[in-house]
Amino acid sequence: MAEINLASSTLERMGRPRKAFDKYFIFIVVILFLVVAGFGGLRWYITVLDDRISGFDATLAEHLGQLSGEKVDRVGYFDQRLTLIGQQLEGHAVDPQNLLNQLQQLVVPSVRLTKYSYNNVEKSVEVAGEADSFKSVAQQIISLKSDNTFGVVKVNLLTVTPEGRVAFSLKAELN
Repeated sequence: MAEINLASSTLERMGRPRKAFDKYFIFIVVILFLVVAGFGGLRWYITVLDDRISGFDATLAEHLGQLSGEKVDRVGYFDQRLTLIGQQLEGHAVDPQNLLNQLQQLVVPSVRLTKYSYNNVEKSVEVAGEADSFKSVAQQIISLKSDNTFGVVKVNLLTVTPEGRVAFSLKAELN
């Protein structure tokens, strides 16, 4: 019968799993090393960014200290005034005298105006007066509405005086 060396086959069998274990162990160690190196690199980068941000904060605080005081306030006030002037120049300014002249051209002959006021905040004109009849007041309202300058015309007051004339008060909003 042929001799079989059982000891050598046992060593070969035990060696194979050990080589596979060594390969997996080296792979796991390499992955673990890469994870630790990546984590360490991120911590270092965060520290560098924190140092830069603290440097920017110090520079900003220094410049903010230089940009305070009476001289800077004067520049700020001047800028606010320029902005306000620019806004007023962009918007169309209404000249109350020209508006009154235009309103006088729109007055119906049987109507006599007794009051004129211009409200710049509400952009409206309020007129009061007397007319011969309700028909004259209606014609005056239609005359105001027919002009492109006035939009909505509201009747604030409409009464008959003891003399038989119609007293009225109108409020017209500007377009």
